[in-house]
Amino acid sequence: MKRLFLFAAILATLLSCSKKDEPQQKQSITFKVAAFEQSTEPMNSPRKAPQATILDDEGGVALTDLYVFDGTTQLAHQTNDDQNFGTVTLDLSHGNHNLSFVCTRSAGLTYDAGVLSASSLRSTFGKTLALNVSASTPAQDLTLERLTGLVGVTINDAFPATANEIEFVINPRYTSLNVATLCGVSGSEFRQKVSCTSKVGQSGVQYSFNILAPSRDEEFTADVTINIYNSSSDVIYSVTVDDVRMASNTKTLISGNLFTSPSASVTVNTTWNTSIVGTW
Repeated sequence: MKRLFLFAAILATLLSCSKKDEPQQKQSITFKVAAFEQSTEPMNSPRKAPQATILDDEGGVALTDLYVFDGTTQLAHQTNDDQNFGTVTLDLSHGNHNLSFVCTRSAGLTYDAGVLSASSLRSTFGKTLALNVSASTPAQDLTLERLTGLVGVTINDAFPATANEIEFVINPRYTSLNVATLCGVSGSEFRQKVSCTSKVGQSGVQYSFNILAPSRDEEFTADVTINIYNSSSDVIYSVTVDDVRMASNTKTLISGNLFTSPSASVTVNTTWNTSIVGTW
């Protein structure tokens, strides 16, 4: 009888271990973007087959990096020198997954602990997808939405000969992305100073900056300051616009005189909200 109990105990232990060590079932699923087509053809000739497919923003500038995350775990990173850029096949375990797709042409990208950061923020698109994976889960097509907003600055009057450098201060500016929520995080004061000697005598000069928003659905406000320095690094002209409205997928346009009777006006253009980058 003791031997019987001992055998049963050993068998129960073996069964317990086998269930614990049994690998999770996985499913291979393809996620694909229908990119804009790039082709060349002579005028007044029949259309030729596309020579290449690309991912770009509405200005025709190629996106460079595609990321896929499950929660905060990075599953894939493609760059546009990959011949399959835009098509990602993942082996996902059966069950629920919270996937995020981010496609961008930002520079200086780094990823750490659920946050994707850029040293130079540019057009960025994304999509979250809650997916229950099983043996019957098909390939997925998704539409990416624009995450970045844009702050456009137009200086209406002419740059004087004493203007040497122009500085922009945006406080706060968001350039880091929470990949699980696709919202901007860690907003801080942004400063950028560049030469403006080539703009002397010109009016209507434009500058632009991409921003992320701490909410996908709500506006936030930031202060925008423009400083002009002379060759001795003294500030000779300055204007500040307080509480400028900014939002994801929205152009905020600031314009006014800087050198003669400074004035500024702010317009929010929401027509950009219909822009998308293609179909996954």
